[in-house]
Amino acid sequence: MALPVLNAPTHELTLTSTGETIQFRPFLVKEEKILLMALESGDEKEMIRAMKQIISSCVMGEVDIDKLPLFDIQYLFLNIRSQSVGEKVKLHFKHPESTNSNNEKCEHVQEIEIDLKNIKPEILEGHSKKIDLTDDVGVTMTYPGFDMYDKMVALQDESAVDVIFDIISDSIEMIYKGDEVFYAEDHTKEELVEFLNSLSSGQFNNIRNFFQTMPYLRHEFDYTCSKCGCSEHVTLTGIEDFFA
Repeated sequence: MALPVLNAPTHELTLTSTGETIQFRPFLVKEEKILLMALESGDEKEMIRAMKQIISSCVMGEVDIDKLPLFDIQYLFLNIRSQSVGEKVKLHFKHPESTNSNNEKCEHVQEIEIDLKNIKPEILEGHSKKIDLTDDVGVTMTYPGFDMYDKMVALQDESAVDVIFDIISDSIEMIYKGDEVFYAEDHTKEELVEFLNSLSSGQFNNIRNFFQTMPYLRHEFDYTCSKCGCSEHVTLTGIEDFFA
């Protein structure tokens, strides 16, 4: 006689990028093992791979994970985790460089409980996928997904000019001039980079601003050290911070 198999409950989530509602289930023990192994490795790439594998297993219906923006992926994973092991997560913080606001040494580690259900991708005012460069020329952008994650990490190096051009050219959906539309998929990478090189600094910065203002996970709060009584302001960004 076969052993019983338990049916997991389903939940719904609205994606920030499209407004589409998708269904997902909590992750199971077999998927939690994948997550724990990635966390133990301390490798950011392993964490991303584990996240992708868990999301692919838990999302119901035909959803192309590779085409989801990173902020939707992070938000979806956060909700899968919340429904799997609880909406509350305990994180630990201490004063930067072991000194408090009075410049006194305090190495106390404060435990703070975070409610995950209150965390959603933040959309900055004025953000748009359509960017006008002149009166009749502009671009429409797409959001970076899993395939661009490694390139986004490389942007931590402020001198990574080639990486910036690579990400921007890969994120162009189309270029328009009046009623003419030029889809990026119909042109080579070299042609797209040549187009970017033809822009003025101001026009190029308008495109870069698309990445600087696109939605992202963020949670800010203040806490008071229970040992010395000094306050600290904390900003959590990205999925890694919520499980630190």
